Amino acid sequence: MRVEKISLTKDNLLKIKSIDETFYKSNLDIDWYLERYTNKHNGYILYDNDKAVGYIVSVPIKKEFYDALINGVLLNDININPNMFIEDSYYNYIVSIVILEEYRHQGMGNLLLETLINNAKKGLYCALTISKEGSILANKYMNLKLKINNEVSVYELKVGDNK
Repeated sequence: MRVEKISLTKDNLLKIKSIDETFYKSNLDIDWYLERYTNKHNGYILYDNDKAVGYIVSVPIKKEFYDALINGVLLNDININPNMFIEDSYYNYIVSIVILEEYRHQGMGNLLLETLINNAKKGLYCALTISKEGSILANKYMNLKLKINNEVSVYELKVGDNK
């Protein structure tokens, strides 16, 4: 297993999309990803040999989007205006961590989130969990800001300058 830092190019977004299709109920078109992310955005892909088996993506966002997430005003980011995702900001959104089912419950989510945190630039990071497993993972590394139910919660983490 290896974790590779990636730019969110079309090729890498296609890998992410294929992993998403195993977890999320909606089947989004690649254009949805391309409208939100640019090759200036980064993420990490987890590989088992040459097979992409998981990923984490965190992107800089506008402060008003961060505030809406952290205060529970938004509980879903599917229909967010792509202009909320910007090239650089103190405010960051951990958009998603998804692991293929056969690789779950083996510490891979921990590995991806630790990799992100250890390489993160200074700033505030928020995450919106939508699964019990996601909440358990976020709770290990981040501060709970708002619990909506057993699956949906909002977390925040302040990161110092680790670079």
